[in-house]
Amino acid sequence: MDKPTPRINSKLREKYVGRTIRITGKVVSFAGDTAVLSASDGGQVLVQLNGESQWGTDYVEVIGQVESDFNIREFKSTNLGNNFDLALADRVIEFSQKCPELFD
Repeated sequence: MDKPTPRINSKLREKYVGRTIRITGKVVSFAGDTAVLSASDGGQVLVQLNGESQWGTDYVEVIGQVESDFNIREFKSTNLGNNFDLALADRVIEFSQKCPELFD
């Protein structure tokens, strides 16, 4: 079985450097091979796109690795539509940090 991929917000990046994570957010901007997301906790996150990204909605989930500069290197992404409750997603993230055994 694959190892679980933790869901994080912008504040948790430091804790997960070098690890594969999932981060959900609203697309703020694109510039070349990078994008900026407003994460579920409202913090901005720079994502290094993998060149195959097809972000077509306002909200996306990125699976990627947290780099030493706290940017995210994208492996894969999923469009989540144009109406997504980031506050609820952030509550799930906070709960998963308090009770990680439920998410393993």
